[in-house]
Amino acid sequence: MSMSLQVYLMETPVGVLRLNQKRRFEFQYNDAWLNNEKAVPLSLSLPLQTQVFSDELARPFFSNLLPESEVRKAIARQLGVSEGNDFALLESIGGECAGAVSLLPNGKTWSRDGEYKKLDDDALNALVEQMPQRPMLVGEGDYRLSLAGAQNKLPVLFEQGIISMPMGFKPSSHILKPPIQNFPDTVENEIFCMRLARKIDLNVPDVLLLPKEKPLYLIARYDRILSDHGELVRLHQEDFCQAMGIAPDMKYENEGGPSLQACFQLVREHSVSPIADVKALLQWVIFNYITGNADAHGKNLSFLFDARGPQLAPFYDLLCTVIYPGLSRKSAMKIGGEYRPDWVAERHWQQFAEDIGVNYKIVKQTIKKISAKITVECDAVADDFGSNKSIKKVLKVINQRVKKLQMTVAL
Repeated sequence: MSMSLQVYLMETPVGVLRLNQKRRFEFQYNDAWLNNEKAVPLSLSLPLQTQVFSDELARPFFSNLLPESEVRKAIARQLGVSEGNDFALLESIGGECAGAVSLLPNGKTWSRDGEYKKLDDDALNALVEQMPQRPMLVGEGDYRLSLAGAQNKLPVLFEQGIISMPMGFKPSSHILKPPIQNFPDTVENEIFCMRLARKIDLNVPDVLLLPKEKPLYLIARYDRILSDHGELVRLHQEDFCQAMGIAPDMKYENEGGPSLQACFQLVREHSVSPIADVKALLQWVIFNYITGNADAHGKNLSFLFDARGPQLAPFYDLLCTVIYPGLSRKSAMKIGGEYRPDWVAERHWQQFAEDIGVNYKIVKQTIKKISAKITVECDAVADDFGSNKSIKKVLKVINQRVKKLQMTVAL
């Protein structure tokens, strides 16, 4: 294993990530990047500077590029490395990450080389079957793919109805998710929630249900766009844990992760559109409460960067988690000091408003508006899923939460 990795942003080398003798991370920007008038930091937590960033500052950003939980364990087994060895994992799979960051071993330089491998239905179904044992196709062919999160997923190209695998340095356009084992209808559940979010004017990417051997969830990558020449271009992004310098294993507030108060403060301090983004973030909180998404943590919020700076990225990973008995019903982030959604009363919404610096009257108006919109739209969105039992459970959660808000907030 090499002891340093070249860090690229888009096609440009920007710095070096090293593993020192104590096996601690060190990151340093290149002089050429620091002297570039177009230079931007990799992260709000890693501002442009000549000094070396220590492990406690560098590791959170880079480790947040990696998969988590069982996906991470499976990748480590395939590579024959410890699941806690962030550096070895980044060296092996850090080629196509979230956003525009790539990590390359010494001796390998970024290029536009590569190709797309088309998958017919049989090949796609076989690939999906392999994913639990071989996430991200690790160890197979010319794949160096990494996506953060605990769920199995795969970056793919989706073009004219055909799924292809990016090889070499080729970018992906979409993210594909299979059903989550032991949790019925997660694909349908997430597509329903994402479509409902779109109906009530939340900013979310396009999603599609692929009816293959197993239903597959396909979401357009908001960090990829088509250039004027018709080529896919990577856009820089980072999640809120990266922006705050928080390790992925601390993504939940009760573990020391981001709170709603901290998320709103981050947006106010750094977004180029703070008023619009605070409004959108407030809508996101209320939508997750009503739809029963208890897993809305700091890694499920991101900044997308353009020439002006960071702004709130489209929302993703919207799913009603509370219909699954095996998952916690406690919210990832407290509302006004309360983790338990069923216990959230008006005083908690009032405290929440104070915490995030928004007038309670505006919070109440937003709750009323979103509750009304969801009530109007949810049945029509659910019609696309026929008699699906899980979707009916989601509708029941929505109905219960709206009724609770009507009583507690006096809508």
